[in-house]
Amino acid sequence: MVNGNSDELGSSQSWDWFQNRISDLGHPSLTQFADTHGFPKSSLSRYFHRERQVPSGTIGPLCSALQVSPQELLSALGAIDWQESDRGLDE
Repeated sequence: MVNGNSDELGSSQSWDWFQNRISDLGHPSLTQFADTHGFPKSSLSRYFHRERQVPSGTIGPLCSALQVSPQELLSALGAIDWQESDRGLDE
């Protein structure tokens, strides 16, 4: 970690993204989202505060619950920073 403030800001952005996403999906709270989709509330909090990495087996179910692509989820979590021009794929 080069700059502690950078990580703190990223954590805040991830949490805000998550809160906005579950609200957009009609969940009034973390508890309601967690209960509806079967995720431990504490784990969700740790993932989106960037205190713990999301296990690979959880990415698919979490993407489904949040109705986002794996790329969008991992970007929100700060795990990847892909842009269309950076993919290196010829289409």
